[in-house]
Amino acid sequence: MSKQGKQKIIEAAQRLISKKGVEKTSMRDIAIEAGITTGAIYYYYKSKEELLYDVMDYATAITANIIQMRNAAQSTPDQVLDEIARQVAHRLTHNANRRLRYNLAYQAALGDETLRQKFGSDYSAQAERTAQLFNYVFNMQSTPMDLYLGIIMVAALDGIDLQQFIGALPVDAASLAKAYNEFFAFAVPRFLAQQDEAHRFDHLIE
Repeated sequence: MSKQGKQKIIEAAQRLISKKGVEKTSMRDIAIEAGITTGAIYYYYKSKEELLYDVMDYATAITANIIQMRNAAQSTPDQVLDEIARQVAHRLTHNANRRLRYNLAYQAALGDETLRQKFGSDYSAQAERTAQLFNYVFNMQSTPMDLYLGIIMVAALDGIDLQQFIGALPVDAASLAKAYNEFFAFAVPRFLAQQDEAHRFDHLIE
């Protein structure tokens, strides 16, 4: 089966899990949705869990895609920063993967340890890639604080996604995406540049 065929399987699984959840989606269901045989799926995936890993990677690939862009082309920091903003705006205004991610997260929360570990690995990778992007687009040396800020920025996007998922976002998503991107471009480099002066809340750390 071609690479396009594998993508077809991932997209079929994505659609079904978004509608039915993880437990109610079988490999046979995915095969029917993709228009192939069940045996064709097992040619690439030994188990449903292996397929879920690729489905998750497909649903959370923003930072990976931007890192690839930075490495593969002669992109300037400003161009990469613009691409980050475009990707964030698209995620917050057109994200078809939102239901998929929360169905997968729900399954992990129910006790699927393998899936939980995959989430942990993915979140760590996203935070680390975000920290790398800080260093590149703002032309700054790497510091331990980069990872903390990466975690915060990733968590903020997920929190907005959750509000949208349950229909509780109190503002327009496009305007919120602009605020997020302006904050990223304006506040993050200033904080990183002055982090040695950030001691306002030291007394709260035990």
